[in-house]
Amino acid sequence: ATPALEFSTSSNGLQWADAKVGSGTAPQAPCRVVIDYVMSTTGARYGAKIDSTAERQQPYAWALGDGSTIPGLEQAVAGGGGVPPMLPGGVRRA
Repeated sequence: ATPALEFSTSSNGLQWADAKVGSGTAPQAPCRVVIDYVMSTTGARYGAKIDSTAERQQPYAWALGDGSTIPGLEQAVAGGGGVPPMLPGGVRRA
């Protein structure tokens, strides 16, 4: 069985946990980032899946800090408010 993740909460209420910590240099604005995500009703592990970029074979890409994505996703990737930035190859639940 996979061990349960321990979620932390940022100063603005974002809950997050790293399932796998990546390595390398953290992205910084205006760096273009490309991610795969799974959107579900109550969490990727237990909820009903709504969307998966990997299943559609269409990763989601944007330039950090350009205002084109939702703030919680930007914070989950770039860090801030007590959340460390994701590193390349990492897997984060938020």
